[in-house]
Amino acid sequence: MKISRVVGLMTGIFFMLLLVPNGYSETGNKMREVVLKARGGGFNQVPSVSSQGRAKFKARINAERTEVDYVLSYDRAEGNVFMAHIHFGQHFANGGISVWFCGDPASPIFPPPPNISVPLCEPKAGVLEGVFTADDLLGPGGQGIAPGEFEEFLRAMEKGVTYVNIHSDKHIPGEIRAQIRSFRKPLMFD
Repeated sequence: MKISRVVGLMTGIFFMLLLVPNGYSETGNKMREVVLKARGGGFNQVPSVSSQGRAKFKARINAERTEVDYVLSYDRAEGNVFMAHIHFGQHFANGGISVWFCGDPASPIFPPPPNISVPLCEPKAGVLEGVFTADDLLGPGGQGIAPGEFEEFLRAMEKGVTYVNIHSDKHIPGEIRAQIRSFRKPLMFD
């Protein structure tokens, strides 16, 4: 009889510990890291393109929601890559540019804005890693996200309505597209 009480008590304590609040923000939202991932290729473009190009994207929104660190890798691009960035748009639509990863300021096709400093893109394959913050966010204002409106953009990323797009001179509107998905860290591992 005593063993079953101890087991019951221990089980109850375990489940109560899972519910203990830890790391809440001043707005009452749970503060924890959010992992973002995407994989894609030409068939994900709108409209689809036939390309051997592929990409992987992994990012992490920090618990304070002030920055996103990322790694974007791409390879087998059929054209020469001249820009890569995140767009705001659902999987069946095209949207405006939010954050740049790479581009050529001397590009006659579509250079990054003068106030954005990004590395040159590797032509066929590359790995880009870094951190972006509210200062790097361009919008798109015409879609309801103003420059610097970081929390609004993070919500869009978490809801799956942003995508990585890699543009080449063979497929100027985009050769490789990967819709971003979010994965929250389980509470028991906070």
